[in-house]
Amino acid sequence: MLDSILKYISVITVAGAAISFGIGFWKYLDQRKREERTKRFELFHDLMGRVSAEAENSVHKLPLTQQIAAIYELQHFKDYAYASVPILEHLHGVFADTKDPRASPLLLAIDETLKTLKR
Repeated sequence: MLDSILKYISVITVAGAAISFGIGFWKYLDQRKREERTKRFELFHDLMGRVSAEAENSVHKLPLTQQIAAIYELQHFKDYAYASVPILEHLHGVFADTKDPRASPLLLAIDETLKTLKR
């Protein structure tokens, strides 16, 4: 009788350890996923800051090449298209009204990014 009780106690102990390990591993993966999501949002937020760098006042507050690169980089953030598409459409209108010929590469970048994000 004591022998069978000890056998079940060892099985319960092993099962408990396995369950504890599983829960700990799941929590680790969940925390890592949250950190990755937070880092990805911060990167997106930084890109949007560079894309819209005082667009209403001047096209050239930030170097044009950096704005173009940031706009193209937004193509990797399709999960935030709901936020970036309206902003890019607004910027397209702002830069389309600009008579500066250097705005044409920026408009091209916006158009290509909008096509990618709307797919």
